[in-house]
Amino acid sequence: MNETPTFAVVGAVNHGKSSVISTLAENDQVRVSAMPGETVDCQRFSLGELFVFFDTPGFQNAREALAELRAAAQAREPLALFADFVARHRGEPDFDAECRLFEPVVGGAGIVYVVDGSRPLLDLHLAEMELLRLTGAPRMALINRTGRDDHVADWKRRLGMHFNAVRQFDAHHASFADRIELLETLAGIEQGWKPRLMQAVAVLRQDWAGRLDEAAELIVQLLADVLQHRETAPPAEGPEAEAVAEQLRQRFMAAIAAREARAHAALIALFGHRRVKAGAATEPLFADGLFSEDTWSLLGLDARQLLAAGAAAGAVVGAGADAMTAGATLLAGSAIGAAVGAAGALMLGKRRPEIAVRLPRGPLPEPLSMLLPSQLRLGGASLVVGPYAAPNFPWIVLDRAVGTLAYVMHRAHARRDEVTLGAGQLQSLLADTGLASAQWPEAARRSCEQAFARLRRDRLEPQDREALRAAIRAQIDRLGERRPDAPG
Repeated sequence: MNETPTFAVVGAVNHGKSSVISTLAENDQVRVSAMPGETVDCQRFSLGELFVFFDTPGFQNAREALAELRAAAQAREPLALFADFVARHRGEPDFDAECRLFEPVVGGAGIVYVVDGSRPLLDLHLAEMELLRLTGAPRMALINRTGRDDHVADWKRRLGMHFNAVRQFDAHHASFADRIELLETLAGIEQGWKPRLMQAVAVLRQDWAGRLDEAAELIVQLLADVLQHRETAPPAEGPEAEAVAEQLRQRFMAAIAAREARAHAALIALFGHRRVKAGAATEPLFADGLFSEDTWSLLGLDARQLLAAGAAAGAVVGAGADAMTAGATLLAGSAIGAAVGAAGALMLGKRRPEIAVRLPRGPLPEPLSMLLPSQLRLGGASLVVGPYAAPNFPWIVLDRAVGTLAYVMHRAHARRDEVTLGAGQLQSLLADTGLASAQWPEAARRSCEQAFARLRRDRLEPQDREALRAAIRAQIDRLGERRPDAPG
């Protein structure tokens, strides 16, 4: 028996062996094909020295092989007969697949036998089961389903007679928790491998938590970048003025969208998905752009929450005016700011406000300027767009980032489809997981709003950033390890 837990994943052609390997190894590049016999070599996948999986070819002539190997039932060393079988038939076309799949077992690997519970149990499968039983190796059976028909009960009855453990495992919809449970089951079929496999479970859990920490930091940095972003251009006069202003708006939106796409791509890469695209790629994750009407009508806060958000943001800005006047305003700045912010949020509702271009006129002190509607703010020597002051903007950015994370962290790597989510699907995914910004606890939203307001004014303190990261991380933790009812 190998010191490192090693398993040969075996089974009939196209019963899902490669899909199981792909999901367990978090590798969506494992060969998966509808063509019979696609896996012709034993591909090796490992987690360091903690465990190894071999993806083997499907059985080719199981009944004929069984006829030669029945004597293993009485043999003192059953694997010696299998080793002799491999030596005698290696290179022969009739038993090439059997030789390849027996090699890791002869070398001390355990067995994971994958069957398709949507297909009927045949005599051929009984021959495969008996062959695997005769090896005497630690063995577990996995019932995968690739179709709608249900023959699982028949499979379970027969598999229980030949294997140490039998589990159902949907490779195309398995969550992180499902993978962990599978490793824990494997730990129970061979006592000598249990310490290594339980260590693997601990390593995977630690890695998962680390990825979520990194995801929270990526989202915080995205919010910091988009809430502080500005675009400038020299002023123009006459007929060119509006064209220059519109070009500046478009440049601003394109820069924000590109920054968002980079963040989404980083979140996707954290979970090793090379078949999920982000942003301006050929197959974007989102069918609706960040600035589309559908996105703004479906994502972010509701009208009541926006009212509170506008008031909170205005109060932060007004507090800046109070601080600059050493309290001479008798804290009127905070009150006026809250009132102006709430009024603006109430007036806009869920609509996307126009991206304003500030005109070059003499500047007012910043705290007073920030109390005015964006269309009336006074700029400097250049036309300026940004920071974007719409109260719902950071929450929509947050929903799209958290939605990306919720999708990829629970998408099984066995899937081979390219995905594009609409705003409605994203809304459903967030609602199902409880991660939609409108579902956040009020205290968490209030903490985030204060950070957003300071970000727009380039005055975010380290403790504000940490509070924002902690609030986002806490919401991510609510998703846990189980797969949500995700689209697709």
